[in-house]
Amino acid sequence: MHKIFFSFVPSFRHKRRLQQSSSWSTANPVISQSPELRISAINMEDPPNLSTREKPPRNPPAPPPPTSIVDSHTPQETLLIAESLAIAKAHLTWPTLIVKSFLAGIFISLGAGFDISVVGGSPGLRASNPALATLIGAFLFPTGFVCIMLTGMELCTSNMFVMTYSTLRRRTTLYDLARNLITSYIFNVAGCLFYAGVLFWWSGVLTTETAIAYAVTQAEARVNVNWGYNVTRGIMCNWLVGLAFFFSTQGRDNTSKIYGIWVVVWCFAAMGYQHCIANYFLVPVGMFYGTSFGVGKFIWASCIPVTIGNLIGGVVFGAVAMWVVYGVHEKDVRELVKGGE
Repeated sequence: MHKIFFSFVPSFRHKRRLQQSSSWSTANPVISQSPELRISAINMEDPPNLSTREKPPRNPPAPPPPTSIVDSHTPQETLLIAESLAIAKAHLTWPTLIVKSFLAGIFISLGAGFDISVVGGSPGLRASNPALATLIGAFLFPTGFVCIMLTGMELCTSNMFVMTYSTLRRRTTLYDLARNLITSYIFNVAGCLFYAGVLFWWSGVLTTETAIAYAVTQAEARVNVNWGYNVTRGIMCNWLVGLAFFFSTQGRDNTSKIYGIWVVVWCFAAMGYQHCIANYFLVPVGMFYGTSFGVGKFIWASCIPVTIGNLIGGVVFGAVAMWVVYGVHEKDVRELVKGGE
């Protein structure tokens, strides 16, 4: 008896499926006219897709490369853009490189002059709340960096980061690196001295005795200091300048670029870190008004140690660190050439 019952169950299920398929095919005249499709409908829970009969591929395509979900580039994308910028810098003609470097020196002096003009003209604030005065002056200092980054001028200290990174990635050569850094350094200095002597001191921007006294005081504070201190202050300064370049490249719009530059430059200016190019404006201005030291001590106690510190900060802590974290994982030029072959 139980054998008869279990033999009846499959036939009952098959009859039930036939009834369902017939009702569904009645509502679909194309199925009712095609016995092959009707048979397939009996064996399927859902109606077949008539528009596509091909099977999906076994191996789906690879996902696109990761991009940032916010309005900025990822670190990997930012460094690739930095490489392309470095290649463009390496191909600048001599006149273009010289003019861009000269203008960068003027722009960075503009921000530094803005700083000492406001802070020097506020003796009451410096006496009552020196930290706030320093904070306000440092907030004004990044003006020059913004002008440089948004106009694409050639600042030696930021080039220490980007040109070294591209050279490590074999996008540029050692000759490109040396050519850019030496030329930009020389003409950055020329721009700073021109602004300090002609557009600031000779123009009489500082009109009060307290502002003039502050210009002298801040210059002496940069020179009459331990030689090693200026080296370490230069290291942290240009490490942050490299980050300013990184953040300005990472942003997609000018607001993001300006914010990225402003925060880190404001930080190093407020903490008293030393920038070798800006010092070619800040120290000579004080010397024009009368300092206790001469050119020789300025070169030995400020120019040399701060430049060394800026090199270490921009090259080692900036470019080499980014190369270790990101650059070694990307294909270099030789690998790309082999892949193309």
